[in-house]
Amino acid sequence: MAWIAVDKNGDEYIYEKKPLRSAMGYWKPIPHDYEDRDSDYLELPKGSIKKLIGRELSWSDEPVELK
Repeated sequence: MAWIAVDKNGDEYIYEKKPLRSAMGYWKPIPHDYEDRDSDYLELPKGSIKKLIGRELSWSDEPVELK
């Protein structure tokens, strides 16, 4: 499915696959499987994650899978 996470700056993202935590304060996406795509994640507007899962996330939280 898709994964949502928040980076150290509080920016919200949605990923195609579960991202990996970087020591630099951001989530590293897993490379995509399709040659015709530029990326496998998108930045979401602030507040989107709370609307999707009913609670806020922070950098200290693990990514959450949307089902």
